[in-house]
This record gives sequence, structure tokens and C-alpha cells, in this order.
Amino acid sequence: MNKVAAPSNFLCTLPGQGKGIAYHVAVSFLDSSHPSGVRFTSFVGDGRRSFGVQAGAVVLTGEFADSCEALCRLAIGQAIRDHLYDKAGEGDFVLDLGAVPWEGELRPVGSRVGASMPRMRFPG
Repeated sequence: MNKVAAPSNFLCTLPGQGKGIAYHVAVSFLDSSHPSGVRFTSFVGDGRRSFGVQAGAVVLTGEFADSCEALCRLAIGQAIRDHLYDKAGEGDFVLDLGAVPWEGELRPVGSRVGASMPRMRFPG
């Protein structure tokens, strides 16, 4: 996976009060090549909500190791199916590779594509 070109942070809306609750979802990595799970964080509503869906002892392979978006969609599908956002106080959860990936809107954020070095002024 090309981590520099592919976004690993997204915004989505999970079920909740009214139109839903906005969440930032970010892929976590064991090292630069091995994703290990997804962290969900929201500051909307009553305080901060944060929970993770982690691969645990399983080493992710195939589509879920190659695509941050595919991994996030799988984790979001599990979070919605199991109402994990209502259980955020219980800690992190184990990723279920059998969950149905979510097909809703997933907006990339923080992509480093096109990022440049900050400009520096040198005395001269």
C-alpha cells in the first residue's frame, strides 16, 4: 500500500441523534506496511466518544491490508451492526472480518497528496 498517496483518515456519519453523529475514522498501523485497526473519534454531542476496532492477533492481508478505505468500511459496518458507538465506554473491540462493509459516504481528510515542504527563508 502506498501510505503517502492513499488517505488513511476519513469522516463519516454514524447513526445517532437527529441526522447522526460525525466521526473521524483513522487507520492505525503496526508499522509502515501493516494496518492494525481503526480508531473512531467524535467530539459531537455529549462529550468526546472514542473507540477502536482492532485486528488483534490477526495480521490483515488482501484488500484490508492494501486499502485503508476498505478497512475503514469494514470497521464502520461492524460498528453500525453492533452499535459500538453506544458502547464507547467499554474500550476497544476486535475486528470481525465477516462484517458487511459499509457503503455510505466516506470523505478522506488529511491526505498528504500534493503536500509540499513548508517554505523557509534563508538569509542571503
